[in-house]
Amino acid sequence: MESKKKKDNDFNVEIGLKNGKEWSDDKLAKVKAFVKSHSDKRTPDRKLKNEMLTIKYQMEEYIENENINEKSVISLESFLGSFLEVLNLTFKKFASSIDTTDGNLKKYLSGDRKFNTDLALKFSSFFHTTPDLWLKVNIKNELLSLKKEKKQISKYKKYNYEKVLA
Repeated sequence: MESKKKKDNDFNVEIGLKNGKEWSDDKLAKVKAFVKSHSDKRTPDRKLKNEMLTIKYQMEEYIENENINEKSVISLESFLGSFLEVLNLTFKKFASSIDTTDGNLKKYLSGDRKFNTDLALKFSSFFHTTPDLWLKVNIKNELLSLKKEKKQISKYKKYNYEKVLA
């Protein structure tokens, strides 16, 4: 029990603000300096992985956010661009590395061709994510696009089990 107590006292961190008071500029500067010094100790590989995790978490947040409307859609191409920027890769080099051409890949990302599970598997393997992450972003965007075209939704209202059972 003594060693646990000692560990707790080794690093004292206050979470939140006491009595609604704001941190002083001095205290905030010390926290920022501590975070920066800790961050500077990371290896380049760890920094790269953290940046890629950030994009992955942005994708997950995008999927889970129910307040996204058709005007705030983030395309697969945008998420892909973020990954490529972090990795300092060109679109053409990425396309080549997943056994396709940049023109062909562009057709999938622009919607001229259907984004599919094969591409999702390639993307997930390349970026160390899951295929369902890419597929869920794509499906969310397709549904948002469908909502944008309200006429499309109304044509599906005729498919109703109640009409068949009546």
